[in-house]
Amino acid sequence: MSVSNEFQGDLEDMPEWARPDPAEPEASQPAKPGTGEAGARKASSDTLAPTNRRIIASLPAQEKKKPESVDELRAAMYEILSSPAPAAPTKKERKDAREARRAARESGETGELSDDQWREKARGILLRQLTASDKTAKQLKDKLLDKDCPEEIADEVIERYAEINLVDDERFAKTWVAARARSRGLARGAIKRELRTKGVDDETAAEALEQIDDETEEQRARELVRAKLRPESMGADRDRALRRLVGMLGRKGYNGGMAFKVAREEWDERFGRHEGQY
Repeated sequence: MSVSNEFQGDLEDMPEWARPDPAEPEASQPAKPGTGEAGARKASSDTLAPTNRRIIASLPAQEKKKPESVDELRAAMYEILSSPAPAAPTKKERKDAREARRAARESGETGELSDDQWREKARGILLRQLTASDKTAKQLKDKLLDKDCPEEIADEVIERYAEINLVDDERFAKTWVAARARSRGLARGAIKRELRTKGVDDETAAEALEQIDDETEEQRARELVRAKLRPESMGADRDRALRRLVGMLGRKGYNGGMAFKVAREEWDERFGRHEGQY
């Protein structure tokens, strides 16, 4: 093959010594399909313009014009933001959908999971829930029912997990009492209400609350009040300060009598009893 056959640029840019000889026999070129003048024009085009063919082949597909200015970019962003987002289903719609799936399952329609498939799915859900944090049997059952798991299968799987101590309401209650009293300073009354909402029965809750006695509860109340009395501004108005302190303790579950006693004694200890105050 001659140098001219390997050259990929324009003929005008080719050195004089490398230009093809007009008298070069056509037989030296590889045979190309097509005959006559049309075939010769195609062969000449293929030889002289390989670069153009490459460029055409690499052109990107037609796509939407990209913003080229700040105004166009703002307009594109406004168009995206103004597009209505899909509305989230309401609580009633989700409930209706669950009831519809439950009715379809009871009617024996195809496409529903078999009992074995539901058991496998329920086990996976429970493992993920328990990996995140310890939970009561009621919390786990509510989660399974929310996933449309049949109630009898939910009870069966949870009972099996309880047998191997993966679900234990007594353990949960004891851990919950200790954590809430320590981190939030809650009294026994408030903690008991929380346990009831999580499905712990009153007897189990009472046993767990035995960790906190009257003396421990009062000491924790005093710690909370002392923390609130640190600012000097709390000593400006005794009555107002006492109302705030008693309200804070009441929201944490402390009974009114002890809350007022602790608030009064700690305020007097911090700022001193004024004349005529009891």
